Amino acid sequence: MEKTIKFLKGMAFSILLFVLYFLICPNLFAVLLKNGLLSDNFWIHNLSYLAIYVLTLLVILLIIHKDLCKQWRDFLKNPKQILNKGFTYWVYGMIVMIISNLIVSSIIGNIAVNEQMTRETLIATPLYAIPTIIFIGPFLEEIVFRYGFRESFTKKIPYALFCALIFAGMHIISAIDTWTLEGILAHANELLFLVPYGSLGFFFAKSYYETENIFSSIIPHMLHNTISVSLILITHFLNLM
Repeated sequence: MEKTIKFLKGMAFSILLFVLYFLICPNLFAVLLKNGLLSDNFWIHNLSYLAIYVLTLLVILLIIHKDLCKQWRDFLKNPKQILNKGFTYWVYGMIVMIISNLIVSSIIGNIAVNEQMTRETLIATPLYAIPTIIFIGPFLEEIVFRYGFRESFTKKIPYALFCALIFAGMHIISAIDTWTLEGILAHANELLFLVPYGSLGFFFAKSYYETENIFSSIIPHMLHNTISVSLILITHFLNLM
């Protein structure tokens, strides 16, 4: 009974973070910043979008700031060991992700829709996209997809598999633009990308579980996104030359 209550409490907390991150905060702040989002001015338009994610981050930090500060202090006491674990698992995740991505892309003949959308956003609104993808996104995703669900699980592998499935699922769902049976079936092949996306989610979750420190996954996640953004921008500018 105690385990069930703990599981449900963890899930309820995770759902709260999830709803705040994906629904309540973005929509609320989008309404408040509507004029800026619709502006034709490049700077105002980009900064308005950036403000939505910054404010969302602040709201979630207010909820978990005590435990997060404690984990940060613990991280500073032993950063080498924590980062060693985090980066080791990141490399494992990268290997699985790259191999599975190549296999899936060769089967369907294209990259994931979510990845294509990220590239387009990065080129169209770089002032907003770069800091969001490199810093804010990884921080929020690790809090929502790893930190939030940790309380519900007492065993490492079920926890890591669950986090991987949720993490990968959200990236795939973003590809569905029309929530009809026809729209869902049209993107059915995106399910193959569960493995590439899930691989990083799985190993980031293992890192957090073993270190009990969320910065063991936040920092490698930021590095991963920094490399991805750099490669996209370099490729884009080389194509323009």
